[in-house]
Amino acid sequence: MTDLSQVAPIDEKDLAFLQGVDSPTIANAIEPFKVRDRMEGFIGGEVRCLFPEMPPMVGLALTVTMTHTPGPIAGRENWFRMYEALEAIPAPSVLVVQDVSGAPNRCALAGEVMATLAKRLGAVGMVTDGAVRDVHEVRALGFAYFARYLVVSHGNFDIVDIGTPIVLDGQEVKTGDVLHGDANGIVIVPREVLSGLADAVQEVRTRERATMDFILSPEYTLVAARQRAGY
Repeated sequence: MTDLSQVAPIDEKDLAFLQGVDSPTIANAIEPFKVRDRMEGFIGGEVRCLFPEMPPMVGLALTVTMTHTPGPIAGRENWFRMYEALEAIPAPSVLVVQDVSGAPNRCALAGEVMATLAKRLGAVGMVTDGAVRDVHEVRALGFAYFARYLVVSHGNFDIVDIGTPIVLDGQEVKTGDVLHGDANGIVIVPREVLSGLADAVQEVRTRERATMDFILSPEYTLVAARQRAGY
């Protein structure tokens, strides 16, 4: 498990900035830093935002693997280990769960009680390639849900591991990663770009505004658009 005492919090100024920007703009603004391939750094579209009306979710990932099996009721020792980890990681945090059961559509991995406790311990949302439930109650909490499925029962779910890297719809996520998610999906924000990200976001907004103004102007033609784009 990752040493949570070594996970640095998100600076308050950076946090406030990130909370005021949409996720696609953040994703675009990261590209010029060339810190990763363009096909890396975001969770695929199978993991959907269930509450798209909410503002951007920003927090530090706490990674967990969960499963479910028929038979005897699973123990709860690992659940309290997970809650202890949530309490230890700097807030705001995000519970990021990979379903390793092989049947992620058969069991809800979280509901109102778990979301309430997670929020009490500093979490602002949950992201999973599995299922969740209690959507009306969790929405009322202001707790973000990103998931593949809704399932009515918690079945016989269990925690396999806490704090190790996981993969959600093609993207590796590590404990301590800075996650930014909204109605469009989730992007991982590299810490090394945070100091220059505000300027990069402004450049993206300025460039896109100029492009949109041109497209809607009387001067627009495909030839002119190609010349303007430079390719």
